[in-house]
Amino acid sequence: MKKRILLILLVVNICFAVFSQQDNKTGIAPFKITLLNGKTYSYNQLKKNTETVIIYFSPTCDHCKDFTGELLKHESALKNKQIIMVTYVPIAEVKPFDSLYHISSKPTFKIGTEGYSFIVRKYYNVERFPYIVIYNKQMKLVKKLSPLEKPEVLAKQIISL
Repeated sequence: MKKRILLILLVVNICFAVFSQQDNKTGIAPFKITLLNGKTYSYNQLKKNTETVIIYFSPTCDHCKDFTGELLKHESALKNKQIIMVTYVPIAEVKPFDSLYHISSKPTFKIGTEGYSFIVRKYYNVERFPYIVIYNKQMKLVKKLSPLEKPEVLAKQIISL
C-alpha cells in the first residue's frame, strides 16, 4: 500500500514539474529547420553571446510581408543580432518570399521551414503571424511581441533592444 502511495506521489510530482515547465518557457525552442539551400540549421548552431530574434511567419501572410519590409529598412541596425525566420510551409513556397526580400543572402538572417513537425509553433503556442520572440545574449527571453502591432512598431521594438 505504501509503495502505491509513493508511486502516485511520484507521478503527481513529475506531472506537476512538466506542466510548470511548459507554462514558464524562457529558453529558445529546440528548433531544427531546413534552409532554402537544403541544409539544416538548429538551435545548437546559434551564435553565443548574440541577441537572437525568432520570427515565426507565413510567406503568404501580408502582415508578415509588411513587417519583413519594415525590418529590412533597418538592416544595418541588426548586424549584432541573429534573426531566425521559421515557417511550416514547404521550401518551394518560401522561395518566392525570399526572392522578394533576399533574406537568405543576408548574414544575420536564417530562413527556413520546420515542416510539419510544428516544434516551434507548439513551443510558443503560435496562433497569429508574425510571432516574434527576442532573447538576450545569455539566451534568456526578453520579450514577446504582439503580432497585432503595426509592422513598423514591431521592427522598431526589435531594433531598440
